Amino acid sequence: MMTSVCGTMLVYGATGRAGRLVAERALLGGWAVSAFVRNPDRLPEALRSKVTLVKGDLRDAASVSAAVQSTRPNAIVDASSALPFGHAKGQPANNADRGVIAKATAGALDADGRLTECVLIVIGGQLVPEPGGSIHQWSVAAMAWVLRTFVMRRQWREAQEVLRWCFRDAPPGFRFVYTRLGQMVEGPSRGALRAEPTRNNIQHGSVSYCDVADALVRLASDKERTWEGKALFFNYARGH
Repeated sequence: MMTSVCGTMLVYGATGRAGRLVAERALLGGWAVSAFVRNPDRLPEALRSKVTLVKGDLRDAASVSAAVQSTRPNAIVDASSALPFGHAKGQPANNADRGVIAKATAGALDADGRLTECVLIVIGGQLVPEPGGSIHQWSVAAMAWVLRTFVMRRQWREAQEVLRWCFRDAPPGFRFVYTRLGQMVEGPSRGALRAEPTRNNIQHGSVSYCDVADALVRLASDKERTWEGKALFFNYARGH
């Protein structure tokens, strides 16, 4: 059994760009990491030797539940974004239903009596506001309308459903943070990354994967639970 300073983190979508970096940063931060993957061979060998591999399919609720129950995580990062701007360039988007993932995760934690012992951190997109939220920039609102009307109607409905469920319908005690990341890009750290509430807020520019991974691990380690039950952006300060 792996020992850790912080506990165990389960990473969904660990073979993606964001998920792999989260796993790497979590290991450096003292977490024991379990990587939920369909194809273990897609993980770099150096990382594969340091994590606990959990083979499964995020499209299968039973597979997700089994992973949660077997790893008994203290934090889960869902880096399996199905949105076209939520995965690395050149990689196909994951076609899993995020609502299925969230519900299966919460159900497994609840069945084990661990609902309050683990936080789910969901990587979402910039263009789907949380319930009661809205987009206050006309160009972003126009892009959102085109996407939800013509391009990705199914994915948009699923994104809205998981938001409604997390914020309104999840069982009492369910711990989650919904992060709205907008455009994630390859590149070195730019620094000055900060969390901000999403109401009346639009992301300032792009966000590098490495900074996002660091910020997600910090969220998982937040003992004060500052952002749980909320939605937030990770923004670069203007001028950086």
